Amino acid sequence: MEKTITDIANELGVSVSTVSKVINNRTGVGPELRKRICDYIEEVNYRPNAIAQSMIKGRTNIVGLVFGDVRNPFYADLLYYIQYELRQHGYMVMAFNSDYEAEKEVEFINQAIQSRYAGLMLITAKGDSMLRAISDIRAAKIPLVLVNRTLKDFNGSFVSVDNFQAGYMAAKHLIELGHRRLAFITGNMESSAGYHRFLGYKQALENYDIEFEESQVYSGDLKFDTGIRIAEQYVQALDLNPTGIVICNDLMAMGFIDYSKKHGVKIPEQLSVISFDNITYADLYGMELTTVDQHLQRMCECAVKTLLQQIENPGNTEILRTMIEPTLVVRGTTARPTRESPLPEE
Repeated sequence: MEKTITDIANELGVSVSTVSKVINNRTGVGPELRKRICDYIEEVNYRPNAIAQSMIKGRTNIVGLVFGDVRNPFYADLLYYIQYELRQHGYMVMAFNSDYEAEKEVEFINQAIQSRYAGLMLITAKGDSMLRAISDIRAAKIPLVLVNRTLKDFNGSFVSVDNFQAGYMAAKHLIELGHRRLAFITGNMESSAGYHRFLGYKQALENYDIEFEESQVYSGDLKFDTGIRIAEQYVQALDLNPTGIVICNDLMAMGFIDYSKKHGVKIPEQLSVISFDNITYADLYGMELTTVDQHLQRMCECAVKTLLQQIENPGNTEILRTMIEPTLVVRGTTARPTRESPLPEE
């Protein structure tokens, strides 16, 4: 039968609070007594009851992480970095894959509130439903950080890459190579990341006196198969389409490039492609994708630090907002144009 903290206190002839201080590494216990208690705990192989501890503390040591699709290597890496950082501080991660569906996100958030999670990190936050869920999180006094997301009217902490600058940087790269017609494949436009990348792209066109063409904006959803689907349309009229394309994430870009190459399109000779994320596979031989790096590891480290400040200082209401500068990584999918695409009719 497993021993309880009360059993240990009775058998050693000390108070329960003294044993508790040792278990939780708090001050107030002399070195000799501390060693005696530690030795006995190890001897009887005592394991604290996590449920009982969470009831005493009013929360668990679990941090909830809500993201779009774990099949996307960007989110897999994000989960790895966040889990690594939190583990150094004694916290576990409960990850939830929402498939980019707001209803699923809200459902998980409600479960996290009921389970007294120590904190929440949201990576797919978007729309009014999420603002209502965030209001519930705050009412439950659960620390919250948005990661690579912002929300209109959100008065809280977030850590994000400068997605407007990232979009501008991607379009500028193609323009300075000599491309004068640029297409764009969006992410979810309700997401601040996708929307701000699109705005950055448009701003670059304006700054270089290039006409924005609504017809060259394709609706995407960050998935590999979507890149394939849009490439199928694009390649059929390649000679009429822009010579450069900005794609809202690496995974869609890989789908787009895979289909295009299989159907005879020479990249970058006939078509330059640039995207965002700089995932692990972007540098694979044969892909060598030009992309905008979000410095994901740094973003995750900063996000965890921001969340822990809230968890460990519950009376601190300071709002921390960190914007990380993106970096252009030039590889083999962009070059000067070797064909001309016809300009739109006046």
